[in-house]
Amino acid sequence: MQTIKHVDTTNIERSDFSAHLADCVILTKNNTILMQQRPKDWGKHAGVLNIFGGHLENDETPLQGLIRELREELGAHVKPQDVLFIGAITEDWTDHKEIVHVHFWHDIEGTITGCYEGETREYDTVQQALQHPKIMDYAVWALKQCFKKGLLAG
Repeated sequence: MQTIKHVDTTNIERSDFSAHLADCVILTKNNTILMQQRPKDWGKHAGVLNIFGGHLENDETPLQGLIRELREELGAHVKPQDVLFIGAITEDWTDHKEIVHVHFWHDIEGTITGCYEGETREYDTVQQALQHPKIMDYAVWALKQCFKKGLLAG
């Protein structure tokens, strides 16, 4: 497992990191954990299980970028007030130069229309998701944090 460091976002500048990403643990309307498995042609992350989200554009806040990414990847209509910030982390495989702003969102209204990147995988519990042989380390961290906060079933 990669080394993950928590980042205090109150004292950072955008230029402190080479890339900013906003990702999200999603609980569906049916109370399943929605994740994506990357296609087999995805380079070094081929076949990997991950949460949804991606890179921020230059003028976006993490929340704005997350809402855009979830619209692009899932067709979702995310209301800012329904998103919960879980934490920001870096990983040693990026030499801690990229920051991931991790969130949680429960699609209570069932706004997700499909998956337009990768293949969806749904799990009833965190433990089921953690059994995937190629789950991203920060996705493991994110799922465990959501479980600790009582947002997901164990």
